[in-house]
Amino acid sequence: MVPVPPIKLRYGAILDQARHTLINAGYGPELKRAHNAAQLRQARATIKRAQEQARLKRVAALQANKAVVAIKQAYEAQIKVAGEFDRERWLGLRDLVVSELMRIVEGKRP
Repeated sequence: MVPVPPIKLRYGAILDQARHTLINAGYGPELKRAHNAAQLRQARATIKRAQEQARLKRVAALQANKAVVAIKQAYEAQIKVAGEFDRERWLGLRDLVVSELMRIVEGKRP
């Protein structure tokens, strides 16, 4: 038996052929309504995802602002009890942490 090579149809060609068959069978308006409904669902899902991402970004910025205040208070308390060497180290660490949190607040961090 000789193997028969498969017919190579592109995905778009298959859809066009099916669409043409349905339109010829009288299902054109239903096909268009179904297509429009699918596009509308997809658009609504995209908008919902974008809104959720924006909400999460706002929440992250708020939490970063709260963390900045807490970090500054914690480092101030630590500096009061630390020696001179430790004080310099804590100030450097505080600046690093606060700068990263401020980048989140400004939207420069993912």
